Amino acid sequence: MARKEYPSLTLFLSLVISVFVFSFAFKVWHPLDYRRIKIEVLNGCGVDDLARDTSRFLRNKGFDVTFFGNAAERQERTVIVDKLSPDKKWGKMVGRALGVETISTNIDSIRLVHVVILLGMDYNRVLPREILNRR
Repeated sequence: MARKEYPSLTLFLSLVISVFVFSFAFKVWHPLDYRRIKIEVLNGCGVDDLARDTSRFLRNKGFDVTFFGNAAERQERTVIVDKLSPDKKWGKMVGRALGVETISTNIDSIRLVHVVILLGMDYNRVLPREILNRR
């Protein structure tokens, strides 16, 4: 029996596989540009210069910290609040860089920041040593 060839199917499958391989390779070789993530750091624990030191750390990692200062209220726990993505996409990226696992959402598309970091009284247990050693 003669074997039937399907050149259009072969071409289609080759194209699909190529696109898949390229998209995977692109993510591995070109990680997300953190400069696109705008962050606000608020000190809710009253420790002098903690928001500034955290901002420096994040800027050194490539994030765009647009503001740092004091929170309106005292915070018991350090929390990352994602302001733009319901799936916590931006907050998770910042959380990985800081080692903070508590991430919540409070969607506010009017704000010009992606993430707000509220530094709480537990800062010495959750923040990286690189920030804490500056104290």
